[in-house]
Amino acid sequence: MKTRRWFIIPLIILHSSLITSLTGCESWQKKFTRKPKTPPGRPSPVVTFRDYTEGVTPLDRYRKHFVVFAYWNDQLMTELQQRDRNPKRLRRASGESLQELQSLQGLLQPDASAGLQPLLEARARIDRQLQHDTMMDSQRHTLLRTLEAQTRQLNREFYWRTVQDRLNTSLDASPQ
Repeated sequence: MKTRRWFIIPLIILHSSLITSLTGCESWQKKFTRKPKTPPGRPSPVVTFRDYTEGVTPLDRYRKHFVVFAYWNDQLMTELQQRDRNPKRLRRASGESLQELQSLQGLLQPDASAGLQPLLEARARIDRQLQHDTMMDSQRHTLLRTLEAQTRQLNREFYWRTVQDRLNTSLDASPQ
């Protein structure tokens, strides 16, 4: 009988602790459902803006606009050489190259800017023609030769090394 008592007493203690742990404030369903693991929050990036325009010289601005002009001019001539031209791409390249050429003119001193004016007017006529899509297929080669001649003249007379001493150094006349 004594051995039974030693066996029954721990059983009663275990049973009572089990009953008290199962009964509580929460419902049975909440007690036995697995709680979802929450993923750690994504860190938010810290963005700091810096103004680099004060460290940019007029020569750097001119060089940047000249490189961008050369890119759009090459895109325009490449698109004109294609047999199946994309009119939207043609208009975009023409407009962007004209805009960069105007930016180059704004960075030059008045005497150098006057030398660029005839090229700018000719490029504006070409742009109007391409924007209104009035170019015939037979005019494509003539237009391409004109653009190549303008490109050679721009590289010869208005390359950044050639005009570096004729750049406008005032800050208000230099567009970004």
